[in-house]
Amino acid sequence: MSRVYIAKCPNYDRPSVEAALHESLQAFSRDNDLIAPGQKVVLKANLLQAQPPEKAVTTHPTLVAAVARWVRKAGATPIIADSPGGLFTARTLRRVYQVTGMMRAAEEGGAALNYDVGSVLLPCPEGLMIKMVDSIRVVAEADAIISLPKLKTHSLTYFTGATKNLFGTVPGVSKAGYHTKLPTADKFSEMLIDILSCHKPVLTIMDAVVGMEGNGPSGGDPRYIGLLLTSTDGVALDVVATSVVGISPLSVPPIAAAARRGLTTGHVEDIEVLGNCVDAVKVTGFKKPRTGSMDLHKLPAKLPPLVRSWAAGQLLASPHAGSKCIGCGVCVENCPVQAITIVAKRARMDLKSCLRCYCCHELCPVNAVELHQSLLGRLVNR
Repeated sequence: MSRVYIAKCPNYDRPSVEAALHESLQAFSRDNDLIAPGQKVVLKANLLQAQPPEKAVTTHPTLVAAVARWVRKAGATPIIADSPGGLFTARTLRRVYQVTGMMRAAEEGGAALNYDVGSVLLPCPEGLMIKMVDSIRVVAEADAIISLPKLKTHSLTYFTGATKNLFGTVPGVSKAGYHTKLPTADKFSEMLIDILSCHKPVLTIMDAVVGMEGNGPSGGDPRYIGLLLTSTDGVALDVVATSVVGISPLSVPPIAAAARRGLTTGHVEDIEVLGNCVDAVKVTGFKKPRTGSMDLHKLPAKLPPLVRSWAAGQLLASPHAGSKCIGCGVCVENCPVQAITIVAKRARMDLKSCLRCYCCHELCPVNAVELHQSLLGRLVNR
């Protein structure tokens, strides 16, 4: 039975984070082979954008620093790494590290910051959707990976946590190719499980002190939760995390994909939850993403293909550049199907070509991309 430890962490002050982390790691002290002296250990944080920690878009630097100190104490070398959205360059990484507080985390935790922008192709023998996966070189060459996701909603996969965090090992704009080849939430989620099977983090520690609700993973609202969740099984951790915020685990495509492979039942009762029980820390009124992607499962299975296609188009939200758009072109650079142009200093989406992958919404640095639903979509979403 997989174990997930739930520790209360009231704030991001160093003593609070250190205490919660120490409490959590004690539960896995019998797993003596997690980290070995001399290893290079990648701390794979969620560094989606160059946003300050208070926006709750990225993993908090205080947690990253605390994990780095623990890794050093074990005699290993911690390396903070991720491939943020957009171009994977040293210049991009430097800005992301600075704004997200990772430079401070590296200094306080004695960790290195990755500036290697090389990538490799790794075999993915257990993959169903992909048999080779693009990976940033620092992850491919690491002796161990510790995943440090942020608890957030997600416009495509409904929830982003331990499983989705590993998509950040795919370098830069190469991510767009995966969206193009696997445009639906279900297929994309199967690929996420493939990547998980390839990288196999030795430990996952989720930053759920302040998460994100609503239209995440960047355009939602910060939501105080006050927890750290830790496990050697990322899928089990996602099952517990979704249960804490009132989301049915099996309604989340990556968890459902893992269940189809027998990696989880999707039921929190089948997981050994340590520390605090789910009911004692459950969050009420957590806002779900309103993209309509989860409503597709409500369509009757026997609908004729043409009717189903029309209904799906009505249920899914469409991206539009709102009044905050500055015409920076980030959405243009990252659209998998080149369905966005800049006209009169504002992004314009060609909805006939749009995949509804919501990369533009996810990566917009000023949260200018709005998600609009049809009347039918709004009625069903209620």
